[in-house]
Amino acid sequence: MTGFSIVTINWNNLEGLKTTYESVVAQTYRNFRWIVVDGASSDGSQEWLAGLDEPRAEIASERDKGIYDAMNKGLRKAVETPGYTLFLNSGDAFADPQVLERIVAAIEAAAVPPRFIYGDFYRKAANGSLTRIAAKPIERLPLGLPASHQTMYFENERLREMHFRENYRLSADYCMLIEFLTGMDRSTAVLQLPFPLCVFDTTGISHKRRFEALKEDMQIRMRFLQLPWVNAVTLYCLHYVHTHTKQLKAALGK
Repeated sequence: MTGFSIVTINWNNLEGLKTTYESVVAQTYRNFRWIVVDGASSDGSQEWLAGLDEPRAEIASERDKGIYDAMNKGLRKAVETPGYTLFLNSGDAFADPQVLERIVAAIEAAAVPPRFIYGDFYRKAANGSLTRIAAKPIERLPLGLPASHQTMYFENERLREMHFRENYRLSADYCMLIEFLTGMDRSTAVLQLPFPLCVFDTTGISHKRRFEALKEDMQIRMRFLQLPWVNAVTLYCLHYVHTHTKQLKAALGK
C-alpha cells in the first residue's frame, strides 16, 4: 500500500498552517504521515500544534537556519518510511480531498512505478482568486521548475540520497530536482498527471524575491546542467523580462 510523507514547514503563519492542516486531514486516502517542522513560531502556532489531536501528525518546533534547513529536517524524517514525499508548506493546500487517492490510482496503473510524480496546480493570489497552471513537460527542466514544488512527489528510496543545498536560499528546490533526476530514464521514472494537485500560496518568499531567485537559477544551470554561460545568461535575461512584464501588468491591473 503506497504511503506518503507530507512535510509542512511553518514559521509564524498560523492561519496558513490551519489551511494546510484542514486540507491534509480531508484527504480520502489515509496512508500518510504529516510531518510538521515549525521554526519556533511566536504567533501561536506552537500552542495550536501542541493542542492537535491528530495521530498522523509528527511535530517538531525549534529554531532553524531558514526555509531549506527546515525542509531538510523534514526530508530526513520523511524518508524513514517507504513511499513518496511531498513538501506542502504552510498556506499551501491540496487541490481537493481526492488528490492522494487519484495519485495512488495513477501509480498502480503505471507500467513501472515512477520515481517522480508531478502535475498541474492552482496559483492563489493575494485576493484569494485561483488560476489553473498547466505543468510543463519534464524535458523543459533546463528552463526551470516544471510546476510548483507543492505538486512534486519524490520516491523516498532515491530521496534518501538527496538534500536541499542551503547555499541557494531561494532556488534549492530547483537544484534538488535536477540532482534527483540525474541519471534516470525519465520516460519511465517520471509521471506527469493532467489534473491539479495543489493550491500554491504565492505570498511565499521565493515569489516575492523572484529576481533574486532568477540569479540562483542561472548559477544552478551552469553548475548542475553544465549549461554554457552564454546560454545561461540568455535564459536569465529572458526570464527577467518575462517576470518584469508580468509584474508590471499585475500592478496596472491588466
